Amino acid sequence: MADATQSYFLGPWQMTRIIENVGTGVIGEVWGQAEFQPEEAGLTCREDGVLRFQGHDYHTGRTSRWRFPGGGRIAVDYEDGRPFHDFLMQRPISLQFSGEDRFEIRYDFDHGTWSSTWEMSGPSGLFMMTTRYRR
Repeated sequence: MADATQSYFLGPWQMTRIIENVGTGVIGEVWGQAEFQPEEAGLTCREDGVLRFQGHDYHTGRTSRWRFPGGGRIAVDYEDGRPFHDFLMQRPISLQFSGEDRFEIRYDFDHGTWSSTWEMSGPSGLFMMTTRYRR
C-alpha cells in the first residue's frame, strides 16, 4: 500500500468508474480524467468524463477539495467547502448516512494507481460504485 500524501495525488489521473444497481443489474460506466491541483488548504480535484448509461452518453464532472490535516487523516469536502467525508490512511474507510441509507467508502492506494469503492445500502436499494485512478 502506498502512502497517500498530498504529493501522491497531485497532478492528472485517468479514471474509470462502474456504477451498479445491485437489485436491477443496471450498470453505468464513466471514463475520464481527474486532476488534483494545489490550493491554499490542500488540493482541488476536478473530474471530467463521459457517463454511458442505458446506451446513452452524458457529460459528467464534479469538483471536491481534499485536505491533509495531519496524523494520516484525509478530509474530503464538497466544492463549496462543506464537509463530505474523511478517513485515516491506517484504516481508509469512511461511513456516511443520508436519511436511512448507509454509505461505506473504501479506499485502496498503490504506487501509480488507487481506487475508491462506494457501497450504498438502505431503503433506496443497494448500489456499488468503484472508481479506479491510474497515471
